[in-house]
Amino acid sequence: MTEIVDRMIAENSVENRRALIGDLFSRVRQYDVTALEVRGRRIRTGSDHWVTDFASCNYLGLDLDLEMTASVTESISRWGVHPSWCRLVASPQLYVDLEDRLAALVGTESTLILPTVTLISIGVIPALVGKSGVMFLDKSGHETMYEGAKIARDNGAKLVSFRQGDFDRLEHLLDTHRDNPRKVILVDGVYSMTGDYADLTTLTTLAAKYGAVVYVDDAHGFGVIGQDPDSTAPLGHLGNGIVRHLDLGYDNVLYVGGCSKAYSSLAAFVACSKKMQAFIKAFATPYDLSGPSPTASLATLWSGLDINERRGDRLRDDLWRLTDKAVRGLRELGYTVDNRSGFPILSVLIGNSTTLEVAANLLFEAGILVTVCPYPMVARGQDVLRITVTSANTDEEVDDLLAAFRDLRDRLSVTTAGDQALLPAE
Repeated sequence: MTEIVDRMIAENSVENRRALIGDLFSRVRQYDVTALEVRGRRIRTGSDHWVTDFASCNYLGLDLDLEMTASVTESISRWGVHPSWCRLVASPQLYVDLEDRLAALVGTESTLILPTVTLISIGVIPALVGKSGVMFLDKSGHETMYEGAKIARDNGAKLVSFRQGDFDRLEHLLDTHRDNPRKVILVDGVYSMTGDYADLTTLTTLAAKYGAVVYVDDAHGFGVIGQDPDSTAPLGHLGNGIVRHLDLGYDNVLYVGGCSKAYSSLAAFVACSKKMQAFIKAFATPYDLSGPSPTASLATLWSGLDINERRGDRLRDDLWRLTDKAVRGLRELGYTVDNRSGFPILSVLIGNSTTLEVAANLLFEAGILVTVCPYPMVARGQDVLRITVTSANTDEEVDDLLAAFRDLRDRLSVTTAGDQALLPAE
C-alpha cells in the first residue's frame, strides 16, 4: 500500500476504539477461521484439527438440511443464478410470492424483502424520520440500527438514546420531543448478545401515548420464537417473531425480520401495511440502489417455510432442550451465563480482554468454536465468549462443550496467576 494509505490506517488505529479488536486478530485463533471441510456441526480448520461449531446462528439447522439444498436447482434453472435488476426495476415472481407468504406468517398486510437487515436499517430508518424527525435508540440495540441512525442524523434528524429497559428515561425523551411528528423508537426484538426479549408491551404503550413508531430489529428472533408460548413449548409456535410471541399487534410497530439465521437464507423483510410498503419502495434507497438476494437464497427461504410448517416446532423443541442443557451445565461449572430467556444465545462472562484471549485460544485447542466478544463489542471488563446453539448440534457436542469449559475453568485458575477471570455464578 502507499505511504498515504498506510498513514490513514495508522491514524484510524489511534482514534478508533475498534482498533482494540483488530489488535486481537493476530493473537486469537477463533477469528477469521477458514473452514476446510464441514461435517454437520464439525468443521476442519487445519490438516487434522476439527472444531465443534457453537458460533453459527443457523438456529434451526436448515443450512445442513438436505431438503433445503435440493430446492435450489429448479429455481436457478427458472430464474437464473442471480436476478441482477435492482428491485425497483424488476423482481422475479418468487419475490412477490415470498412476500405474501411472510405476511401471512407474521400477520401483517404486506412485507417487503431486501437482502439484509443492515440494508433495511440504513434505508428505512432515514426514510422514516426524514430530515427533522427524532430517533430514540436503545443502547443495547444492534450496531446496524446505529449505522442507519447516523445516516439519518447526518441528514438533519436528531438522535438520542436510552439504556435497555430504562423506560423512565425513554418517556422523558419522548415527552421532550412530543411535538415532533416523526418519532421512531429503535430496539432489538431479541438482543444479539444476551437473547433477552424486548419489553414491547411497554414500548408500544409509550409509543401510542406519544405518537411514535417502534422499529423492531428481530434479526435473531424471527424463525425461533413465535406465537402461543407455554410450558411445553417455551419458544412458542411457528417461529413468527417477537410481536406474535408477546401476543401484540402491529399498530405503531414496524417489524423487521431476518432470514439469514433461522432460515439460512440471504434475505430480510419489513412487515408492514401496503401503504408503508409503497412508501419504502419510493423512499428507502436500497430498494433501487442495492442488488437483490441471490435466487438460491429465495429458493431456500421458500423451502425453509415449507419445512417450518411441517416440522419447525420439533426443531425448536430440540433447540430449547439443547440450550437449557448448555446453560444449566455452564452455571453448574461456576460460570456466569447471561441468559434469562432460554433463547439459544449464551454469553459467558470472562471479565477482561487479556483473559479472554487466553480462554479463546484454549477452547480452540480443545476443539470448540465460539464467538469472541471483547471490549468495545461489550462494556469494558465485561468481555464474553458467546455461544450459539442450533438444533443441528447434538447432545454429545453439548457434552464436549461443557467438558471444554470445565478444563478451561481449571486451567485459567493457574494461567491467569491470580487474575479473577471467572466471576461467581448467578
